[in-house]
Amino acid sequence: MPDWLGTLLGVVAGGSLTLFAGWLADKRLTDRERERRKEDRRERIAIRRSDFQRETLLALQLASQKLIRNTGAALHQDIVAHRTGGEWQRQQLPDGLSDDHLHWTTEAMLLASRVRDDEVRNLADQLRSQATKVGFSSNEPEAERRIAEAATTHAALIDRIGLLIREIDVVEA
Repeated sequence: MPDWLGTLLGVVAGGSLTLFAGWLADKRLTDRERERRKEDRRERIAIRRSDFQRETLLALQLASQKLIRNTGAALHQDIVAHRTGGEWQRQQLPDGLSDDHLHWTTEAMLLASRVRDDEVRNLADQLRSQATKVGFSSNEPEAERRIAEAATTHAALIDRIGLLIREIDVVEA
């Protein structure tokens, strides 16, 4: 075999190995970059989910507070009307109060449906049901008992939401 042929084969083999090594290094770099982008995307999605849950939970706290206050205001209207000589709950509530009750009941339902925590959803459903039952009470003592039950449920809901928000903040810190 001539010397020039051995040299040529050596150069071709060396060049081929160099090209293969470069391709392999580029592939590893590309794979690492692709994996880093996937991890960044997963992290951004997790942050968005946490932010969404936090905002939803905070809004649910406010809506549930407004619902329980509105229920109490409606009960107060019924009690005042009853004590001034009217029949129990036979007086129509002022439009604003009735409309607000519907608004906050609906708002609490919509927000609760977006929460991942089963206990929060259950407590919110229970609160809405109890707030509605206050309006269907057959007498003042029953209505006061029902609103006390709703207030207890509301306190449990607020506590659970607070716990979840603190957990979200710890995970993100």
